Amino acid sequence: MLIQPLLGTGLRVGDPLIPLPAAWECDLATNALRWSPGVYDLFGIPHGQPLTRDEVVGMYTPESQALLREVRDRAVAEGASFTIDVAIRRRDGALRKMRLTADVECENGRPVRLYGTKQDVTDE
Repeated sequence: MLIQPLLGTGLRVGDPLIPLPAAWECDLATNALRWSPGVYDLFGIPHGQPLTRDEVVGMYTPESQALLREVRDRAVAEGASFTIDVAIRRRDGALRKMRLTADVECENGRPVRLYGTKQDVTDE
């Protein structure tokens, strides 16, 4: 549990030293992305900057791109959720490890949206 290790440290949830998950979503019809500010921070991109999904996937290492493609395709086909650890290269060149969680939203039995969290786990 996250709270227990914080007891007696003086740290509080939300402090900048604690890499909390940040929210994201992707419209499957258009591949349009929506990110919370924390996702922009994780990728080292100015908040609100327009991005295409292809640009973002290009920031993943080649191995992580292959893993993402595999689990994403399976999740969309099966309507399943997933959690994976991947590596990204920020625009400033820094290599970061990221935990990516995703769920699939369906309408009338068809997948329409992926959504979830991204969290910096570089120091784990």
